[in-house]
Amino acid sequence: MIVTRRDGALHLVEQVEHGRVSGALAEAWGNDVFEAPTPGAPVRTAAARHDEGWRAWDARVLFHELERRPLHFLEIDASEHVRLYRQGVERVALGDVYAGVLVGMHWTGLYRGRWSAPGARGRLDVGADGRAAQDAAVDAEERRWIDAKRLAWTQQEPRAAFENRLWHNFELLQLWDLLSLYLCVMPHEPAPAPGPATPWGPQLAALAHAAEDVLLPAVRPHPLGAAVRITAGVRVPGEVWLDPYPFHRDGIEVEVASTAVPDRAFDHAELAARVGRTAPTVTSWRLAPWSR
Repeated sequence: MIVTRRDGALHLVEQVEHGRVSGALAEAWGNDVFEAPTPGAPVRTAAARHDEGWRAWDARVLFHELERRPLHFLEIDASEHVRLYRQGVERVALGDVYAGVLVGMHWTGLYRGRWSAPGARGRLDVGADGRAAQDAAVDAEERRWIDAKRLAWTQQEPRAAFENRLWHNFELLQLWDLLSLYLCVMPHEPAPAPGPATPWGPQLAALAHAAEDVLLPAVRPHPLGAAVRITAGVRVPGEVWLDPYPFHRDGIEVEVASTAVPDRAFDHAELAARVGRTAPTVTSWRLAPWSR
C-alpha cells in the first residue's frame, strides 16, 4: 500500500493500482524521439504487473503497530518483501516468460540499486538477516533467468541485441514505476515557487509530499541511444509537465484510484473494515510537454 498524508486524511493506493498506472504509461510511450517498447505486449504486461505480488498483502491492509495506521510499502519487513515479490514473479512468468524476466529484474533491482552499478544496494536498513534474504533471492532469480531468457529469445535478432533491448526495457520499467509513484503521491496543486529538480525516489519514504520538480531515472530514447533525464513537475493544478516529453501525443490523461481514511489511530480490524467499506476516489492527471 502506498500511503500519503494530506488534508487530514491518509490516502491509500494499492500496489496493483500503481502497477495499472505504470501499464497505462507504457501503453502511451513513444514518439518521434522516444521509441515505443519492443516486444510491446510483454513489456506492457510487465509494467502493469510489476508489483503483482503485493495483491494479497494489500488486500489484508498491512498494519503499522506502533503508529496504528496502514503500513507504507517501504516499511514492510525484508523477508515478507522477498516472499511477496517471489510469488508475483512466479505468477507473471506463468503467463509470459519475457514479462516474468522483466518483473524479476525489477524485483531484484530493488535490492541492487536498480542495477545501477556493481555493488549497489537498496533498502540498506533491513539488517543482516534481511540482507541475507535479499542476496539469496537475487542469486536464485539470476539463475532462473538463464533458462527463461533462452525461452524468451526468439532468434529474430542476435542474442546481443536481445539482451541490450531487454535491459533497455528494464530501464523503461524503472521510469514508468517512479513516474507512476509520483502521480500516486503528488498533490494536485503546484508549489508556489518550485525549486531545482532533484532525483525522484528517496522522497518516497516520507508520507507527506509537497509538489516538487523531480528528475526521473535516466533512460535511453532507444536501445542504442544516449541516456537522458526527464524532468517532471506540477505547474498547473492537475497537470504534470515533462521535459523532454516521451508520449505519443500531448495531453495524456491518467487516472489514479485511492481510498481515504481519517488520519488517526486505528486498531487493525477497524482499519481493515474502514478501508473495505470506503469507496475509492479517482484522481485525474494530464501529462503535457513542459511549457516555458
